[in-house]
Amino acid sequence: MWYNTKSDEGNKARGSGSSKINTRRDQRLSEKQFPVPKIVWIPLVGILAAGLGVFLTWKVGAALFWENPKYTIKKLDIHVDGPTITAGHVRDYMHIGEGANLFADNLQTLRLAFFKTLPMGPVAKSIKLQRHLPDTLSIEIVERIPLARLGRWGTLAVDREGYVFNLRAGGRDYPVITGSDPTIKPGTRVDQLVMNAIEFVDTCNRTKLGEHVRIACLDVGPKEYLELYLAAGERIKVGWPDMNRKLPDVRRRVEQKLTTLASALRASEERGRRLVNLDLTFSDQYVPAQEY
Repeated sequence: MWYNTKSDEGNKARGSGSSKINTRRDQRLSEKQFPVPKIVWIPLVGILAAGLGVFLTWKVGAALFWENPKYTIKKLDIHVDGPTITAGHVRDYMHIGEGANLFADNLQTLRLAFFKTLPMGPVAKSIKLQRHLPDTLSIEIVERIPLARLGRWGTLAVDREGYVFNLRAGGRDYPVITGSDPTIKPGTRVDQLVMNAIEFVDTCNRTKLGEHVRIACLDVGPKEYLELYLAAGERIKVGWPDMNRKLPDVRRRVEQKLTTLASALRASEERGRRLVNLDLTFSDQYVPAQEY
């Protein structure tokens, strides 16, 4: 029996051609049904779905919290530890009061707005805001405590941490630090030389050394030592290596210098004399002094 192989091959070729034509036709139909390529519309669908999810979440949150009349503020519990900032300042500069919603504003946003807009903002050391459901917002503010005044006639104060802020009226009794950067502004922090001066004042305040050493002024001008002027007029030079750098044992050095100074003051008093000048820039074994 003879078979026409050429005919079979032709049929196969025609079938293959027909299959290719059908594939192209299906592809054209697919492109007509979806004119936008998948690489474009799939991300778009994802973005729309995500946006819809965010919107629904916001609406649910609004219904449950920041548009819920149950959480209307009825009481503002404001406590300020300090004499400068008042409850009125808090209300005015936080733009909040009774009748607002407890969840209408982010607490961190309120805190930052208060620091930025309040003229005496740098005087605030810390601000704590806390919601008490269903209708109370508590605000606790701690003011910075002045340790010394910057400049003999200045209106700026500095605290134990070295932060600068405006000095309230009646602050002329604090020790004065002179020779610091005249361009320094509230809200900034002082350099290491001023921090050394702060350490002297703080040590006198927190130890019994302050009973003997009463500092009136500290000069941190451009030199390799500090000059302390005591309340009775005594002039004291104090120094150690690398004073312009933050050293781990600064407090120990300051306490050691003040102990030597207190001993010198007592010794002069016991001799019936008065100390005028004392140089504590050398070692403890060599302390030049002048008295009368």
